[in-house]
Amino acid sequence: MTLVLTLQVNCSRAMGDAGSAISYFDESVEFLTKLPADDLEISHTLSVSLNKIGDLKYYDGDLQAARSYYFRSLNVRRDAVKCHPNVPSQILDVAVSLAKVADADRSLGNEDVAVNGFQEGIKLLEALTLNSKETGLEQRRLSVLEFLNNQLAEKQADSTD
Repeated sequence: MTLVLTLQVNCSRAMGDAGSAISYFDESVEFLTKLPADDLEISHTLSVSLNKIGDLKYYDGDLQAARSYYFRSLNVRRDAVKCHPNVPSQILDVAVSLAKVADADRSLGNEDVAVNGFQEGIKLLEALTLNSKETGLEQRRLSVLEFLNNQLAEKQADSTD
């Protein structure tokens, strides 16, 4: 079922129909929330769907709704880490969600909350140790870490102006 919904979403997005894309993602979220929450693939797909809705809401200017979806995704990802604490990709996903929530917070004018989110993401990624075979994850970790550090650097630059 999710493959069909994904195809519908991609078609809607390609046609510039964000409303339909959101409806299909909502369908996916509704379906996935009925499945076992401790399954990594289900958790990942659910969190991605929530983030995609958040992204569409964000780009549409509905920042509060975007933050709500990002936060729901963050909670799904945190729960996945509780069930599977030794899966590095899950920790990376939590850091990505923290960045999305913090970015939305910053856009909403909640600078202190945003800074806390960026800092939490940095701490997670700095504590994450990967083995030498996980080069793709390491590249992603470094990329997200760079983004988070840049967000804090922007805040510091703004406060010195």
